[in-house]
Amino acid sequence: MNSVKKGLIHAYIGEGKGKTTAALGLALRAVGQNILVYMIQFMKGGRYTGEILAAERFLSGRFKIKQFGRGCIREDKQLKIAEFDESQFLKIEPSFVRDDEPCGTCRYCFVNDEKQKRFCEDAFAHAKKILESGDYGLVILDELVYAVTYGMLPLEKALELLEAKPEQVELVITGGAWQGEVPQELLDKCNLVTKMGKVKHYYEEGVLARRGVEY
Repeated sequence: MNSVKKGLIHAYIGEGKGKTTAALGLALRAVGQNILVYMIQFMKGGRYTGEILAAERFLSGRFKIKQFGRGCIREDKQLKIAEFDESQFLKIEPSFVRDDEPCGTCRYCFVNDEKQKRFCEDAFAHAKKILESGDYGLVILDELVYAVTYGMLPLEKALELLEAKPEQVELVITGGAWQGEVPQELLDKCNLVTKMGKVKHYYEEGVLARRGVEY
């Protein structure tokens, strides 16, 4: 079994923390029910996030994550190998994230420019291919809504992705809008819309992103 009987469309939106986290929770549940999951992350390129490490280490073949976004300029410092084996040196992949090199305040990975637009166009093309294949029972288009509201991807292309969903595929989109509103045309295509509102956030108290919580 790699799909649900009738797939619906979820949207997790809003200014509150937890949109991607909610999508990952649904992914974990789907994997537990032998449903294959594919997550495409728009506007994200940090290879040190917990969800990517978990998917690659523990859920390989069942949960795939592919990023389309600007990479972190500190990533080489943040990742470290588990052990050094000279005979296997070229084959060793970084497998741990360092506590002493936290995600900082540079915001380089969030620069939205023409390069980011190209990333989003590539993400769109790949997402359409994955959806149309029907190979995955759950497809997550992480930060698709931000890609639209930041002007990195035309609304028409986002709607095209929702239309491309086969009947048996469950689809999740996440993101929000820091300026204006999420286009109603997008929400009208969804069967479920959950809006996460920010009551308070520790970022406002100067707390930086933390390993295992924000990434």
